[in-house]
Amino acid sequence: MNLLALFLVLLSAPMRITKSTTLPPNGQYRQAVIIAADNITLNCSNSSFIGDGIGVGILIEGRTAVTIRNCKVRGFDVGMYVVKGKNFVFENNDFSGNYVDDNYDIEHLRPLPHGGIILNGIQNSRVQGNTSNGNIAGLQILNSQKMTVLRNTTNNNRGWGIYLYGTTASQIYTNTVEYNNRSCPQWGKDAGCGSAGIVLTQQSDRNSIGWNKLNYDGDGIYQGNSPASASNDNEIFYNTISHSVANGIEATFGLRNYIHHNTFTDDNYGAWLGYAQYVRFENNIVRGARVKSVQADNAQHSKYTGNTFDGADVLLQPWEGGACAGNSFGSNTLTKAQIVTTGCQ
Repeated sequence: MNLLALFLVLLSAPMRITKSTTLPPNGQYRQAVIIAADNITLNCSNSSFIGDGIGVGILIEGRTAVTIRNCKVRGFDVGMYVVKGKNFVFENNDFSGNYVDDNYDIEHLRPLPHGGIILNGIQNSRVQGNTSNGNIAGLQILNSQKMTVLRNTTNNNRGWGIYLYGTTASQIYTNTVEYNNRSCPQWGKDAGCGSAGIVLTQQSDRNSIGWNKLNYDGDGIYQGNSPASASNDNEIFYNTISHSVANGIEATFGLRNYIHHNTFTDDNYGAWLGYAQYVRFENNIVRGARVKSVQADNAQHSKYTGNTFDGADVLLQPWEGGACAGNSFGSNTLTKAQIVTTGCQ
């Protein structure tokens, strides 16, 4: 092997980080990164790692107390993939421009092995101030607990902005999650097609989701989508949700979810709560829904209190032989809207 060939091999080999490292500012590296030690920090100083469409940009497996700051990663199949471990900090990184398409089947809501960031099986970690735009999915958090996801931007992804799968007891606060939409043959261009700003599935329970901006997504928040995979006991509050292609929030089959003080504007449905039980839908503002402010087929034991419904009806109804029973309404404000509960007990 001549010297030039050897240089090219070394240039493309992964950069292994075994101690705290600060890179020179604004550099470019056409290679991946492997974190190979615990209790270290990688500060990229706004340097970029650029891939050729395959592989993982930053890989972390089974580590503890690793911090990644100020890194830019693009052109990989997955910008950053973290498997197992705890006490991570991922701060002020940019994982935009990795794998994207409109052909991958996402409507089954299973995790996607592509996109900006994938965190799988980690605990007690913080994801703050990152950008992950223009991927198939911005941020996927799988089988994890006690995560803090704060002030991130996940826009223009062709699937999901922030996706939780089997992830519990976490806080998703003050993120900007907009224009996450998708095309598909059966529905057409930018028709939603299973896309959403925030997704909760596979028993993503006891999470707190607040103060997020969720505009122009397929669904603003999508929670579902079967009895086995539904997510329960979540608190969803003070989010601004607008212009959703399908639903401002869909919480199908969920139990005991508390949805309060959100603003829904110009969505197709403000809220779709089919088959949900023991929902508290309180002090929300729903304006300009194109079909219904709220629709809840087979709604049971749910409370609608202190809401403003402006421009479209609320519909609770039994469906396909199911039961609609035990629901209550109090102190709601109706403008060009009515509450319809025909067939409910």
